[in-house]
Amino acid sequence: MMQRRVLWLTAGIAGATLATLSCGGGLLVLALVLTGRGTLTTAETLPAAGMMALGLELGIPLALHGWAGWQGRPSCPFNPSRVWWLWLALIILVGLGAVVSALSLAPALLLPPIHVLAMALLPLSVLWLAGQALRGMGGSWREVVAGMAGGGFLGLGGSLIGEVLTAFAIIVVATAVTLMTPGGAGQVAALARNLQDPVWVSDLNNVLQFLLSPTVALSVLVMFSIPVPLIEEAFKTLVAGVVAHRVHPDSARAFLWGVSSGAGFALAENLFNGALGGTENWALGAVTRFGATVVHCFTGGLVGWGWGQLWGARRPLCLLGSYAGAVAIHGLWNAAVVGMVLLSASALVHHPGDGIWLALTGLGTLTLVGLLGLLTVTFIIALPLAGRRLADERVTDA
Repeated sequence: MMQRRVLWLTAGIAGATLATLSCGGGLLVLALVLTGRGTLTTAETLPAAGMMALGLELGIPLALHGWAGWQGRPSCPFNPSRVWWLWLALIILVGLGAVVSALSLAPALLLPPIHVLAMALLPLSVLWLAGQALRGMGGSWREVVAGMAGGGFLGLGGSLIGEVLTAFAIIVVATAVTLMTPGGAGQVAALARNLQDPVWVSDLNNVLQFLLSPTVALSVLVMFSIPVPLIEEAFKTLVAGVVAHRVHPDSARAFLWGVSSGAGFALAENLFNGALGGTENWALGAVTRFGATVVHCFTGGLVGWGWGQLWGARRPLCLLGSYAGAVAIHGLWNAAVVGMVLLSASALVHHPGDGIWLALTGLGTLTLVGLLGLLTVTFIIALPLAGRRLADERVTDA
C-alpha cells in the first residue's frame, strides 16, 4: 500500500514539474518573439499555446490526482456520460476557428484558445465513447489521467527520439546509396549547396521537386509507413505495460489504459501538428486530426489489451498479435496520408496544365481520402463495440 502511495506521489511531482516546464517554455517563446520583433503571428502563438496547454491539460490533472493518490483518497470509476455535448462543443469550436481564419479576426490572439480547446476535445470525445461502453468497469478517473499523461509525455517524447534517430539513419543510408551511383557525388554536393541557400529553400517549387525525387519520396513513404508506426505503437502504451506488470489488470481495465494512453498521445500530437497549417488551413487541419486521433485511441486500446493478456493471462502471443495489428493499421493510415501529399505535390509541379494528369491525381487523392474516411468510421464504431464486449465479459466472469 505504501509503495503505491509513493508511486502516486512521484506521479504528482512529475505532473507539477511538467506543467511548470511546459507553461514556462511557452511563455519564454512568446517573450523572445516580442523582444525580437514586437509582433505576434499564428506561427508563434499556436505552438506556444500548444506547449502551455500540454502542461495545463495533462500536467496539472496528473499533479492533482497524484496528490490525491498519495493521500489515499479513492477515485470514482471512469464512466462518463453525455458525450454528445463534447461533440457539439467541438463542432462549435471548429466553426469559430474557421470564421476567425477566413475573416482574419486577429488570429494570432483569438485562434490559440480555440486551438487548444478543440485539440483537447478531439481525444476526449473518443475516450468518452470507450468509457461509456465500458460502463465504469475499465478503471478509475485517476488511472485514465495517468494513462493520458504517460502517453502524452513519455510516449510522445520517446517516439520523437526514436524517430529522429531513425530519420538520421535513413538519410545516411540514402546518401550512401546516392554516392555509389554514377554522378551521385555531384547530386549530393548540389543538394547541400541548395539547402544552404535561403532563396532556394523559400521557393515552394524547389521544395516540392526535392520531395518528389524518387529517393526522397520513397524514403519518406518508407519512414512513415514502417519505422514510425513501429516506434509510436511501442512507446505509446509503454507506461501502461510497465504498470500492468505489477497490477495484472483484466482485459477491460488494460483496454481502457491503452485507449487513455492513445488519447494522451493524440492530444500532444494534435496541439503541435494541428498548428502546422497556420491560419489559412487551421480548420482543415482540425478535421484531419480527428481521424488520426481515432486511430491513435483504437491502436492504443488494442496494444493495451495485449499488455493485459501478457501480464494477466500469461499469453505473450496476444501482445505480439495486437502490436502487429496496431502497427499495420497505423502504417496503412500513414501511407495513405503520405500518398495524398505526394499526389498533390505531383499535380502542382510536374503537370500543372495537363488535364488528364490532374484528373488522375485527383482520382487517386479522392480514393485515399475515401480510404481514410472508411478507416475512421470503422474504428469509431469498433472502439465502443470492443468496450461493450469487454465489459460484458467482466460481468460474466464475475
